[in-house]
Amino acid sequence: MYRLRSLPYFEKWIILGFIIGVGIGIFAILFTFIYEVFKSLFLTYILHISLPQPFNPEFSYTYNLFIPLVVGLGGLIAGIIVYTLAPEAAGGGIDYAVYAYHNIGKIRKRVSIIDLISSTIILGSGGSAGDLGPMGLIGASVASFLTEILHLSPEDIRKAIAIGIGSGVAAIFKAPIGGALLSAEILYRRDFEPEVILPSIIASAIAYSIYGFYAGFEPFLGVYTYTFSPLQLPFYALFGIVIGILSIVFVKIYSSITTLFKKTKLPNFVKPAIGGLLAGIPMIILPEIIGTGYGWDYILYKGNFSVINTFGIPLILFLFLLAIVKMISSSLTIGSGGSGGIEAPAFEIGALIGASYGEIFHILFPAIIPTVAPFVIIGLLTMFGAPAKTPVSVIIIVTEMTASLQLLPGEMIAVVIAYVITGRYSLYPSQYPTRKDSPADKVEYEVPIMEKLKVKDCKIDNIKIFINNTLEEAIKLMSENNLASLPVIDSNNSFIGILYLRDIENKKRSDKISKYVTLGSPYVSYSSSLEHALEVLGRNKSRWIPVVENNKLQGILTIDSIFEAYERETGRIKEREKHRRTRRNRRKQIKHIK
Repeated sequence: MYRLRSLPYFEKWIILGFIIGVGIGIFAILFTFIYEVFKSLFLTYILHISLPQPFNPEFSYTYNLFIPLVVGLGGLIAGIIVYTLAPEAAGGGIDYAVYAYHNIGKIRKRVSIIDLISSTIILGSGGSAGDLGPMGLIGASVASFLTEILHLSPEDIRKAIAIGIGSGVAAIFKAPIGGALLSAEILYRRDFEPEVILPSIIASAIAYSIYGFYAGFEPFLGVYTYTFSPLQLPFYALFGIVIGILSIVFVKIYSSITTLFKKTKLPNFVKPAIGGLLAGIPMIILPEIIGTGYGWDYILYKGNFSVINTFGIPLILFLFLLAIVKMISSSLTIGSGGSGGIEAPAFEIGALIGASYGEIFHILFPAIIPTVAPFVIIGLLTMFGAPAKTPVSVIIIVTEMTASLQLLPGEMIAVVIAYVITGRYSLYPSQYPTRKDSPADKVEYEVPIMEKLKVKDCKIDNIKIFINNTLEEAIKLMSENNLASLPVIDSNNSFIGILYLRDIENKKRSDKISKYVTLGSPYVSYSSSLEHALEVLGRNKSRWIPVVENNKLQGILTIDSIFEAYERETGRIKEREKHRRTRRNRRKQIKHIK
């Protein structure tokens, strides 16, 4: 275990990526299995409802007044489990994982088990939520636990949390590349964490492979067979504006309902039951908002609108209204403290808006817009990517979920426009704008390390040559130390200047150095800051600089020595900050949960 901790960065994280990927892949299989068990219990055997699924759009449904009670019961059971054993598992899942990354640095190992059970109960009972959020938190918890038992550093555990988020999504959504990028992107509103991308690629690939062996490797929506037309680009740009505006509406509804439930003076375990009960009322006549909605996404993608009962309302208007109802029902389910992801509801909301938008322009311009399919898929992903602040990830995911590049230009345009429009509005309040704003990285960015560190804090190499030596001796010394110049001293060790290889290459090897020394070269002292030393190195365009005290040469300071001192100091700073954070993390955690 300790041997793993001491391995070089890339070797260590390739091994850890495999370990984390295996753990998350197994949990993804467990999640799907348990979810199907609860869905069969609540929806099939109690309510006699069969919801559509991707690749299997058949469903059976009759109006049932007991739906709100069953959804509320699922919320009550999940609420009791969560608030008794692991309050961190309440809500959407990924937001707490992001919070833990920035503020705590680890996740309790019980969270993965509790969220696995509670979220599958919520989903299985028909709660309007999704599986991506819980799998993101489960993945983060599993990764945190695995790195803890391997006795890795707090910094490694924190990175593992980010890797676990993306790998959990990669497995359940069958998007290994997009999931890997999500690990780095979802932590911030306008930044990336580049160090987690490589290990997340390994972990996501392994988790995807293990889960795919159980659930199949078919793309989420099958193979997209329609072709791209450049004439559609203006419609995608306008669509990005529409999704951007509605994303803000969705975030405001979700955050308002979440705040309302947090302020409500009721026992926490009761709140998910109330949220489920209220969310279940419109489900009596609108089966489209039950559960994850993935099957309805597929129906919309295929344009099979005849199976949707619009109650005499024009289809375009009905789909839009249904999207608003889905915003409210999912906000009630998750915002009340029920365990479940906000991502799948965002997918269905985007798909509904895309179908409504696409149908309008299909009627107006049938030759350019022959089908609503591209708008359904682009809407599905843009409605998540924009308010989740993950535009790059969803650009990749669109190719993975359709096994096609045909939607790539449209998705790129729509999601970037929507992302810009949403601005500060995010589905994840725990996100920070950039790395320097995060408590996890703030110390590194705020402390002027190069100003604080001095030359005396660095290793000084004792390399020099006397002014009366020959060029042959100088060239030999340069070759031995892989240098293109040398500091020159006199017999009293006084600094004279610098001898450059370029000035002596074609000269007689027996010549004295004194003929070719460049006088008046800049130098630093032991008390000089490393920031000043770097400035001098930049002006000299050199890899080293003389260190002189009282006109006596002490040696040379290399660029490598500067970076080594910098890394040592940042490590010490992070270690001190870790101890300070540890003392206040428990208070923060309790406050966040409340």
